[in-house]
Amino acid sequence: MSLIVGIQKIFRKDANQAVAASTALVSLGLLLPIAVNQKMHVRLVASFTLGATGGFKFQFVVPAAPTSFNNVCLVIDNVTPGVLGTVQTSSAAFANALAVAGTHSLYMDLDFVNGATAGNIDFQFACNSAANSITMLLGTTVEAWIQ
Repeated sequence: MSLIVGIQKIFRKDANQAVAASTALVSLGLLLPIAVNQKMHVRLVASFTLGATGGFKFQFVVPAAPTSFNNVCLVIDNVTPGVLGTVQTSSAAFANALAVAGTHSLYMDLDFVNGATAGNIDFQFACNSAANSITMLLGTTVEAWIQ
């Protein structure tokens, strides 16, 4: 287990948020401001529900031209069970056509060094197919350590 040092901020959703029949990414609404050249570690822990078709898309959207972007994404299929994951070195949607109705778990860990553009780190989500619905459940938590 690694020790993360810095100023910690914690954001928590107080209501469910759904996207129905849309592949367009939608903000979870938990924006993390980041300054020029600032370093940040972001951890997202969420439960989400899916319909029986269509899957999911998840993405950390960040300011343009970062110095460093390293993101580990992990989805645990609590129904089948199974694990889906990826490692990313640039901001892109983690998408999968998971077709298992039920509640699943998402873990994302981002190590980010901003470039010359101040802005926000924004977690966004959507259906992977317009034939589906996805709901981020109450209690989704985003933790940030500013270094």
